[in-house]
Amino acid sequence: MEDVIKQIVDAEKQAEERIEKAKEDAKAIVLKAKEEAKLIESKIIEEAEEKAKALIEKARLEGEEEAKKILEEGEAEVEELKIKATTNFEKAISAGIELVRGS
Repeated sequence: MEDVIKQIVDAEKQAEERIEKAKEDAKAIVLKAKEEAKLIESKIIEEAEEKAKALIEKARLEGEEEAKKILEEGEAEVEELKIKATTNFEKAISAGIELVRGS
């Protein structure tokens, strides 16, 4: 009978040790999962920041290109207006000369 009680006590001790070991293992698994989740989160944030920088740079370059195009079109329009103004001025001078000669 004493051996049976000793075996039961030993079995309970082993069961408690296994339960404690399982709890420690579970804590370690949870801790490792949290660490891995933080690493994944950091990586995702880093990738998102890189993509955002790339998009901003792309938009900046497109904006510069569009501004350059608008400036070139504006300069061409100003040049056309200068030519027209010069032509009109020359016509006005010629008309003025004709008036003076015709009088």
